Amino acid sequence: LQCSSTCAGGFQRRVVVCQDENGYTANNCDEKSKPVEQRSCESGPCPQWAYGNWGECTKPCGAGTRTRLVVCQR
Repeated sequence: LQCSSTCAGGFQRRVVVCQDENGYTANNCDEKSKPVEQRSCESGPCPQWAYGNWGECTKPCGAGTRTRLVVCQR
């Protein structure tokens, strides 16, 4: 199956069943040799916001605005 996340902390699952040589369900498999049903699929850090300092106010008084650079980075 696909990874549950496109970045940090994802996992994949699969079904593991005990079968005989004809493909029928069986009960006598050795539990100690059972393959794992889940594994992690870490694919790097998630994107996050990066931002700069606030700029100067557009007005010396009243309703001015301040802006800053905000970018989404990997």
